[in-house]
Amino acid sequence: MLENGEIDFIKEDDWQSLIDYFVINNRLSDALEVSQKAIEQHNFSIELHINHARMLLANEFYREAVLFVEEKSYLSPNDPEFILVKAQGMLNLGEEDCCQELISSIKKDADNDLLTDILLTETDLYERAQEFDLMFDALQNILLIHPDNTEALERIWLCTELSGRYEDSILLHQKIIENDSYSFQAWYNLGQAYFSMEQYDQAADAFEYAYLINEDFEFAYRDRGESLLLLTHYELALNCYQEVKERFVPDADLYCKIGQCYAFLEQPELAIDHFSVSLQMGNTTGEVHFHLGVCLVTLEKFIGAEQSLRKAVELEPEREEYHLALADLYFQQENYELASISYQKAVDLAPENYLIWCQYAGFLLLTHGDEAAMEAIDEALFYSDSAELHYLKVVCMLSADKRQEAIINLMKLMDTYPEHADYVYEVMPDLKDDAEVTAIIAGL
Repeated sequence: MLENGEIDFIKEDDWQSLIDYFVINNRLSDALEVSQKAIEQHNFSIELHINHARMLLANEFYREAVLFVEEKSYLSPNDPEFILVKAQGMLNLGEEDCCQELISSIKKDADNDLLTDILLTETDLYERAQEFDLMFDALQNILLIHPDNTEALERIWLCTELSGRYEDSILLHQKIIENDSYSFQAWYNLGQAYFSMEQYDQAADAFEYAYLINEDFEFAYRDRGESLLLLTHYELALNCYQEVKERFVPDADLYCKIGQCYAFLEQPELAIDHFSVSLQMGNTTGEVHFHLGVCLVTLEKFIGAEQSLRKAVELEPEREEYHLALADLYFQQENYELASISYQKAVDLAPENYLIWCQYAGFLLLTHGDEAAMEAIDEALFYSDSAELHYLKVVCMLSADKRQEAIINLMKLMDTYPEHADYVYEVMPDLKDDAEVTAIIAGL
């Protein structure tokens, strides 16, 4: 009809079907042209006007949308749909105050469907203002009205991260699941909240439910694998990652995760194969080099291990575990100067981590003597008052022939931290032959 220059009268529903056809086929200019022709024939149709404005918004013609709504507002000056479209346009033009004023004017009397759209607009408003608590509240209110609202379900898990409201998210999604146990997105969001609270068992279960409901939900498989990895369930994690490899397109990160599973399962050769593939696929993280280096150390391939660990440190210099692994490697190679530098860097990055201090102090005890080790322990105790550090200091005192002071400290520690007493044997196994020490630890 357009080509012939004449358009017969078409019913409004048929016009809308034509518009939908062009929208679905991503032919925006045609959709807008047809919409304009439809409005010319049905120039009092509120629905056609609102849909036209929404199309302008959806395709980021924000100013045009606002001007269109203002021009057509005479059709229904107080129509909340018109006001909402204008509010959304003003928001995207950076007029947040105007947007807030407009939606406040229609919120009180809105029905549930309109209220949902208003709350989604408020969500955008709060996100721009970085008011993540208010954003969470808006999304939660949507889901209490419409638990199956896809947009709200997809957005709330990231909002939960930004607001830190993990417990609220758990309660909300448990409520959603009680009413609809087949909501895979709700299960996934629940898993994310559990994961962030380090409740990895519950997280793994929730992620599993998510992909059992939706077999194409790749993120759920991957996140369950990560949860199982952190739980040290390496065989189960490997199975999960292998399923991802079979069902979806594998990437560099997936090969790295599979490599980690093999490494923890003490299969370093298979781990190295997967780390190598990860690197070939363009993995640029320090993590893959770190795990590769650790596996090479296990196989006593020290030159390659050093190269990998140094690369990991170069890529991510703020990761204390990378410096610690490099320090341990230098220690094994008896390169004490470089080992000392790397240990020092590790404790500087994570002074609250007593385990790193223990390794550093143990290194100093063996290479620089008991005084150097005790000096490091005293510094460590300023950051972390851990039982292991106190017991390590007792070992250093015994090594420095400060026996009386060491025994007094050991007896005090047995009153305070008796469950950690065997740590002295881990550090210095010969103390099992020291009758006085063993008697105190045994409580005799």
